[in-house]
Amino acid sequence: MHLQNQHLLSEAGKWLTQSEFTDADGRISKASGETLISINGSELKNNSWIDLNGKKLSNDYTITQINERLYEYVSKNPALGQQKGTFNIDRNRIYSKFVIENSAFNGFEVIVRRGNCCYSEGALYDGDVLVSIWTCVMEKA
Repeated sequence: MHLQNQHLLSEAGKWLTQSEFTDADGRISKASGETLISINGSELKNNSWIDLNGKKLSNDYTITQINERLYEYVSKNPALGQQKGTFNIDRNRIYSKFVIENSAFNGFEVIVRRGNCCYSEGALYDGDVLVSIWTCVMEKA
């Protein structure tokens, strides 16, 4: 695989994260954490957590690779509920779209990998109303 075709899910590894969340009123919060990716055939795990204002929040993804350009996932997020979504792959980019089951919450994220760093941006909505946006820088540990 060429380096320009590597994306976050290309290989197992540990990533250290620095995130910034902006709520709908423009208030900014910073968080740090880590993402641990493991691969077993066509099934991947992404166990992530952040420390946001002294509160540890986690997302535990079970990801199934459908083909080279499509992954489906389910994530248990204790703060929001069960999340379901897809990852569409284009070379070093991942485009994610998700919904939180039994709610109007939905959102998207774009993750771009450049070498041993990934940069992500995303947004969470309640129906059509913005809840928060985020940016994150991930560095391979």
